[in-house]
Amino acid sequence: MGKTCGFLGNDYGICRPEGIKDRIAEQIRILATQHNVDTFLVGEKGSYEWDTYHTVIRLKKTEFPYIRIVLMMTSVQDLNNHQEEIDDFFFPPDVEHGKRWCIVRRNNWIADKADFIIAYNRYHGRAYGFCRRAKHKGATIIELADIMQE
Repeated sequence: MGKTCGFLGNDYGICRPEGIKDRIAEQIRILATQHNVDTFLVGEKGSYEWDTYHTVIRLKKTEFPYIRIVLMMTSVQDLNNHQEEIDDFFFPPDVEHGKRWCIVRRNNWIADKADFIIAYNRYHGRAYGFCRRAKHKGATIIELADIMQE
């Protein structure tokens, strides 16, 4: 069994950063080919999550048919919207208890379980705490904002 990658990040705000989908795809390719990552934990609540979700699906269809896409759910509606495009789904413990905190609980679970995190803007906003938690648990954090500035 291979390793797992999750995605944590803040919304973009007014507009999507130029080239972000290409950077996401580039990092997924590196993880799949060089680091034995075969499972991707995806959400679809914010703009960054939406981009990662669709990028993983596209790469599974075109380049990596063996990868698994696991939808990290925060509600039953998540599953109803995306059943055909995922391999599995998961409700992290306690997500269903408290709508206000469901994304926080889901992100904590991802931070605790993933071997790699592809993060967007982990130094600011809510993503910072989740990435810090993931790093403490031993995950490798890949910060897209840093890569995009190179």
